[in-house]
Amino acid sequence: MPVRVVLGAEVLARPRVRDVALALAEDGLYQPFWSDGIIVDADRRLPPEMPRAARDYLFAELERAFPEARVTWPATVLREVPLVVDPEQSHVTSVALLALADAVVTDTAAVADSLDLVDVEPWTPDAFVTFVLDATPRPALHALLRMVRRRWLQHDDSASPDDPDLLARLSGWARRALGPSSADLLDAHATRARLW
Repeated sequence: MPVRVVLGAEVLARPRVRDVALALAEDGLYQPFWSDGIIVDADRRLPPEMPRAARDYLFAELERAFPEARVTWPATVLREVPLVVDPEQSHVTSVALLALADAVVTDTAAVADSLDLVDVEPWTPDAFVTFVLDATPRPALHALLRMVRRRWLQHDDSASPDDPDLLARLSGWARRALGPSSADLLDAHATRARLW
């Protein structure tokens, strides 16, 4: 059974981080979860110049692609989450508990602290990508390379760089946008791919 992971608003609001997370979910390398509250928070974090129609399309596509990802519950459950006082902490912690999540991807320290109290792992985006790459290296690399070619390259596949070059580029992006752990792992895979 794939690991169950709640994607925080900061993941869903950052286009390339969202692309990476959803590419890995599309291939069943983990099971994603979020809630209406997380979607509302992600909407607030999107660039203000992003048109409403584009926002609505994004969230409709999330729902279409991952209909099982949405976690809903009665409002009274929020009162039952132990040891949590801040509304954001309470909401994300509730989503994690109700989804029976193994982890939540978040950069918010207060949310991470509240998750520690209920034995759900808080992962930074860097730790999340590192985990998936380490747990399922070949399928994860395949998913990421396919996503980069489909979504990030501006030319057709016939002119696209080979796998080691794409992995090196992806590693450079990861080092800037995620952190050193996932970037180092992608570098190692790029080096191995060059030797094949």
